[in-house]
Amino acid sequence: MSQRWIAWFRKLFQHAAVDHDLEAEINAHVQLMTDENAANGLGPEAARRQALLDLGGVQQVKEEVRAVSAGLWLEHLWQDVRYGARMLRRSPGFVATAALTLALGIGANTAMFSVIDGVLLNRPPFAEPSRVMVVYMKEPNGATNIFSTPNYLAWKRQNSPVTTMAAMAGGSLSLGSKDGVERILGYQASSEIFSVLGVTPALGRAFTADEDRPGAGNVVLLSDSLWRTRFHSDPSILGSKLDLDGQPYTVIGVMPPGFHIFPYTAEQYYRPLQLETQDAVASSRTVHWLLAMLRVEPESSQKASQSALDAIAARLRHDDPSGDAGFGLTLQTYQEFVTGNIRGPLLILMGSVGFVLLIACSNVANLLLARATSRRLEMSIRAAVGAQRSRVVRQLLTESVLLSLIGGALGLLMAFGALKVVLVLNPVYLPNLQAATINTTILVFTTLVCLCVGILFGIVPALVASRVDLSNALRETSRGAGRSGGKHRVALVILETALASVLLIGAGLSIKSLWKVSRVDPGFNPNGLLTFKIAPPGSAKDQPYVFFQRVLEAVRALPGVESAALGRNIPLSNVDPGVPVAVDGGAPQITDGQVVTRMRLVGPLYFHVFETTVLRGREFSESDTAASQPVAIVSQSLAQRYWPNQNPLGKTLKPNLPDAPWYTVIGVAADVRHLGLDTDIEPTAYYPYPQFPKSLTPLATKFTTVVIRSAQMSGLADAVRHAAAGVDNTVPIYDVQTVDQMLLDAGSLRRFDMSLFAAFAGLALILAAIGVYGVMAYSVAQRTREIGIRMALGATRQDVLRLVVGQGVKMAVAGVMAGAIGALALTRLMASQLYDVSATDVWTYAFVSVAVVGFILLASYLPSRRAMRVDPNQALRHE
Repeated sequence: MSQRWIAWFRKLFQHAAVDHDLEAEINAHVQLMTDENAANGLGPEAARRQALLDLGGVQQVKEEVRAVSAGLWLEHLWQDVRYGARMLRRSPGFVATAALTLALGIGANTAMFSVIDGVLLNRPPFAEPSRVMVVYMKEPNGATNIFSTPNYLAWKRQNSPVTTMAAMAGGSLSLGSKDGVERILGYQASSEIFSVLGVTPALGRAFTADEDRPGAGNVVLLSDSLWRTRFHSDPSILGSKLDLDGQPYTVIGVMPPGFHIFPYTAEQYYRPLQLETQDAVASSRTVHWLLAMLRVEPESSQKASQSALDAIAARLRHDDPSGDAGFGLTLQTYQEFVTGNIRGPLLILMGSVGFVLLIACSNVANLLLARATSRRLEMSIRAAVGAQRSRVVRQLLTESVLLSLIGGALGLLMAFGALKVVLVLNPVYLPNLQAATINTTILVFTTLVCLCVGILFGIVPALVASRVDLSNALRETSRGAGRSGGKHRVALVILETALASVLLIGAGLSIKSLWKVSRVDPGFNPNGLLTFKIAPPGSAKDQPYVFFQRVLEAVRALPGVESAALGRNIPLSNVDPGVPVAVDGGAPQITDGQVVTRMRLVGPLYFHVFETTVLRGREFSESDTAASQPVAIVSQSLAQRYWPNQNPLGKTLKPNLPDAPWYTVIGVAADVRHLGLDTDIEPTAYYPYPQFPKSLTPLATKFTTVVIRSAQMSGLADAVRHAAAGVDNTVPIYDVQTVDQMLLDAGSLRRFDMSLFAAFAGLALILAAIGVYGVMAYSVAQRTREIGIRMALGATRQDVLRLVVGQGVKMAVAGVMAGAIGALALTRLMASQLYDVSATDVWTYAFVSVAVVGFILLASYLPSRRAMRVDPNQALRHE
């Protein structure tokens, strides 16, 4: 292709718009050359063929044109960036104000997305986690439950996706060494667990199916953290013996760094489940203690696997109508299991911080609209010399994006500080929060936000500024230009006020919920209570309750201890076992309408220590032994459920457990909220330790909790450790904490949500007020002449005050009304997160509306003071 034609194309793309249709340009030039060839005497076909030959083919032309076009586009972009940076340098005050405003919005979004990334998007430490499912049994009443041993084995025998299903159960063991004894958490798991999770040990091997059978011996895998901290990363650990609960275990492997089955637990060991035992726990269908997981096939899906399981359940129900395996299974993704309860609140928080960013964008858009007035002459000259409107818009958007990137850089610095605050709040039940960091993903997110935000807040000002009427633009005075974009600025302020109102209403509902929760009676007095857990040593396996009593007596003898008691599952321990019960000689309620009764195993003085009121009858005493009549205490809700309008004392009940006797009710206790103040009250039955079914004693007495009431908590934990060591120094106590702290932990997620929501709402209100102030101040400056004329004609300062503030009131009322309508729609999304508060709570809406209007009025009053001080003589000369 000749240099003449290349030069022609270069000239073409220098003087023509880059966005012209490339195909049309090439076809037009091919036609031009064809006409020239035809004029030289060639026929139509020969002329076109010669034109294509001269051009070297259309495809080559396209490629060369594209190369020239791309080079020109980059050159123009670089010119826009340099010119935009030069213009921003000339307005440092404007840049500082706009960048700081954007930094608040972008920084808050970056910090919140870091939390989302660490908690919700964090990849589990095993292969293809989307294929890993948590499996539940379906109960007769439609509820779900974990597995009993017989039901788990029955499903394992089916030719279905559950053939490779793995089971596990959490627990703890005492790790002994020459340095002392410590309690470590871990899992018993079936041999399929590591294939289900798709992970292999980093050192050594996993246990086999043969090692997962009773009597195969004791083997154990260690977590990477335990291997590094306790065994100093010793590579020769394989094959060595560990003392776990007084039994020798052979170390066969070490798991990879960062591996954990669930992020809520810091498990430190994994040992075979060895299920097929013949004790009461293994043979009972009513003891549910196994959590199951499976991996669906690559070509399958959760829905397809669920359908296959439902078909098998129908067959099992047909073959054995009396069995409970036929009620079926239900699948839940691993991610849903881990984050299901927190996904909603976190996404609501992410949406709320997005509103903050929109308000920040509105503020900056208002600043740009005001700045466009001062650049109106520049835009007019550009248009006069032939600049197309699209070219001007592109230049202004480039400046907006540069401004956004500056704000994003400052926002990243703010996000670092905000993350530290979030980590201080650190709710207990928010998994992987420590993984919330500023990493590469967050940097990419922030960059994309900056680009989008730059276009979002820049597009309207750019379109307004580029709309120039050349007939009067060059003659336009500042007075006339000041009215440019006024409607847009007012609309943006109304939008800011509406968004801030929505957030404040949401925050108000959240704060009111937290206040309601704080006033709930837990059913016990948490003040002055210290708890710890202890497990019996190997020498006390046959008589664990006797060992617990010895520890209890040693604790009661400590100075300052007012009372102490034993409890298997105390309130707020996050363990809530339950079984159906039969009452008054009837059959156990295992029909579709069953009521699951919560089960508590406690010792004498339990209610006295917790200061839970015994409404009728008496509490347990030392005389309630294994040889005496079995007795029970029921909660008020259980008594009302089974014996309404009757005296429950003397009634009988029987838990649906192996070898359970009929228990006579000797007392009615006040209802207790066991899982938190915002959880529902459920029927509860309390049984004395010595009278629990003997076949279940090994399971029930793996550990117990000692509860101590004392007015002096300082130094009590150390004294308790010393007292327990005096009974048996080979048994450590663990989970030492006050009930006050347990109560705080139980409500930590709600406080976390409320704190962030309130912070975002407060930030939104401040930004909205700043936006109103900016618009009002600019309006006063542009209406100086008008105000002077009004005052010259007799208007008083009060009249001017009403004029200026009235404009602010109109914007505030419009914004609040729009915000209330938006809140009615959006706060329903958080209805499930509220406690005893309606999403349409009238008092919250009214309070927020009045507060927002008052805040906006204050922001409007400050510029109005300037308007009241206008000198009419100077104002009449103002241009």
